[in-house]
Amino acid sequence: MDLLKIGITGAEGFIGRNLTEMLSDRKDIITIKCPKDAFLSATKLRNFVSCCDVIVHLAAISRHADAQLMYDTNIELVRKLIAAMEAEEVTPQVLFASTTHEAKDTLYHKSKRDGRKLFDDWAERSGGMHTCLLMPNSFGPYGKPNYNSVVSTFCWKVAHGETPEIIADAPVQLIYVKELCCKILRACMGEITENTYTLPHQYEVKVSAILELLQRFKAGYVPAAEPSFEHDLYETYQSYSGC
Repeated sequence: MDLLKIGITGAEGFIGRNLTEMLSDRKDIITIKCPKDAFLSATKLRNFVSCCDVIVHLAAISRHADAQLMYDTNIELVRKLIAAMEAEEVTPQVLFASTTHEAKDTLYHKSKRDGRKLFDDWAERSGGMHTCLLMPNSFGPYGKPNYNSVVSTFCWKVAHGETPEIIADAPVQLIYVKELCCKILRACMGEITENTYTLPHQYEVKVSAILELLQRFKAGYVPAAEPSFEHDLYETYQSYSGC
C-alpha cells in the first residue's frame, strides 16, 4: 500500500506543530514539513510540492502592527504555492486554513477570503482539489501567548504568577487543537470533500470561567482524566507551567 504523503506549511506554528506530532504516530502517512525558507526559494518550494499528495496550508501571519504587510504576505504565500504547483504540473489536494470569522472586515480576514479564491481558481483551471477549512478559535499546547488565543495568554499569565485582565466577559467558541487536528486528518484522508467545510466548535465558555478554572489549577486542582473542557484546558495549562 502506498503511503499518503502529507505536506504541511507552517509546520513550526501552533496548529502545524500539533498536527505534525499527530501524523508522526501514523504508519500509513509520510509527513513532509515545508522548510521555513522554502517560500524564499522557488526551487525548494517546487521540490516540496512535487513530493505531496496533500498540502495543508497553515503558513500565515495572523497578527501584525502593519495590516497591509500582513495581507500582502499571506497572499504572496498563496501565490507562490500555486506557482510552484503549476511549474511542477502537480495537483495535490490543497487544504487551506481559514477561520469561521472570515467575513470580518479586516485585512487579515480579507487575506483569507482572497487566498481562498486564488486556490479555487487554481483548482478550476488545473483540475486539482481545494477545500477551505473554516476553523473556530483553537487552544492547546504550543499556543503563543498574546498571539494565538485568549486561552494561551491566560494560561501563560496564570502559570507565571500574573492575573490576566478580562476586557470583555463574553462566551468564546473553542476547539481543542487535538480535535482540530483530527478533523484536518479526516480531510487529508478524503473523508471531507466539500469545497468549504466549517469545523464545529467543541466548547462555548465565558472568559471569566476560563480564568476561574486556571486559578483553580494554579491552586492545585486536577480535573478528571476523561475528555472534557476542564481536562483539555488543564493539559494546555500544564504546557506553560512545566507541571
